[in-house]
Amino acid sequence: MRKSCTLLALLFFGALVGVPFGALAAGQSAETQTKGIDKIHLFKSAYAASSVNVVAGSRQTLFTDNGYQYAGFYSAQGEVHLAKRRLPGKQWEIQSTGFHTTPEDAHNTISLVVDGQGYLHLAWGHDNTPLNYSRSLKPGSLIMGEPQSMLGEGEKSVTYPQFFRRANGNLLFLYRDGGSGNGRLLLNHYDTKSAQWSRRQNNLIDGQNERSAYWDMTIDKEGLLHLAWTWRETPDVASNHDLLYARSGDGGHTWQRADGTRYKLPITQGRAEAAAIVAQRSNLMNPPFIAVGKDGQPMIVSYWSPAPGARPRFNLVYRDDTVWRTVAGPEAGQDFSLAGHGTKRPPISRAALLSETSDNSSRVHLIYRDDSEGGRVVAATLDSLQDNTWQLRFLTTQGVGGWEPSLDPTQWKQSQQAHLLLQTVGQVDGDDAGGSGIGPTPLDVLIWHP
Repeated sequence: MRKSCTLLALLFFGALVGVPFGALAAGQSAETQTKGIDKIHLFKSAYAASSVNVVAGSRQTLFTDNGYQYAGFYSAQGEVHLAKRRLPGKQWEIQSTGFHTTPEDAHNTISLVVDGQGYLHLAWGHDNTPLNYSRSLKPGSLIMGEPQSMLGEGEKSVTYPQFFRRANGNLLFLYRDGGSGNGRLLLNHYDTKSAQWSRRQNNLIDGQNERSAYWDMTIDKEGLLHLAWTWRETPDVASNHDLLYARSGDGGHTWQRADGTRYKLPITQGRAEAAAIVAQRSNLMNPPFIAVGKDGQPMIVSYWSPAPGARPRFNLVYRDDTVWRTVAGPEAGQDFSLAGHGTKRPPISRAALLSETSDNSSRVHLIYRDDSEGGRVVAATLDSLQDNTWQLRFLTTQGVGGWEPSLDPTQWKQSQQAHLLLQTVGQVDGDDAGGSGIGPTPLDVLIWHP
């Protein structure tokens, strides 16, 4: 158990009596907090035999634009459904798209975004497969056009598509071309005035036919792109190593290290800036999650074992004025070894990282699932980067199976609220073909006001 953390149980739509708080270490006590949590029902029977609807690293399955929140998910039959609600209302307009995938494979996630003209852009169903992309027929509409290519080149083996919206309303689209352990990172740009896609980087990160990058990116309030990734040498997750970093101040045309030194592109293993050196077979999970601190410093979170044989724990890596530093985070509640192929099902999920940006706060939060705490959703809070005591809260009273966190980025930037799709799902370890056998379950939106 976590002996350095003060454990707070956050009551989530349950009575005070009978709520299971899990095993506590000696000297710990559980407290309850009844405010700051909301849940909005979205769909009664979403696909749940894999974690495809609720996978960490998806940017994004929830997105807010112009007073509406949009959502994307798979029905019990593996059909892409879209939804939107006018904020702060709780009634959803739901539309079936007619697009399908193999939902047993949790790689086949949905990514959506709304551009500056109000058009919804959607990508779905990718695991080394041809590009699936569509744009809505009208601004604000959930009726999607026929699937189309973006550029027609480098679109035959797509995995991990991610949309990002820039301050001017234009879009960026990142994805891997190639297989696990052998792929390159491509970056496309969408101009809202011309409604056309162009290739901004044909090979931003190159594995040199020996490895591939598992990445995450965010855009800060100044418009800088911050990119973090982990190298993987083979399809075996045990070959993950290191946390790397790059940034761009011109929308992805050129890239620099944290000190402003310009990269020669493509970025390769020999050129990449290491934010943290992590050896292979250290239980390092992919991808990392990157955010930006109050003072503009990049912050990266992932979990790994700090020494051979040590239990995995979350680690927060951040850049101060001159160097990268690491803050030890919450430890997994049980030992495990991360190895093998396919979608993994370890006893802790990956974490979403949130940094409060108000003038009087420098707190950071991790949101994740911990099987040792009954499989509930946990929020871990650090009051400052100079502190070493994480405060833990439960955001649910019940376990959520193989759930992982993915966030609505607009809600956090604009209102410091964490909006996440919430669903109890099954995920078979290392199996992307059969599914867990769990039937459809309700899909909700969990809202946390730290």
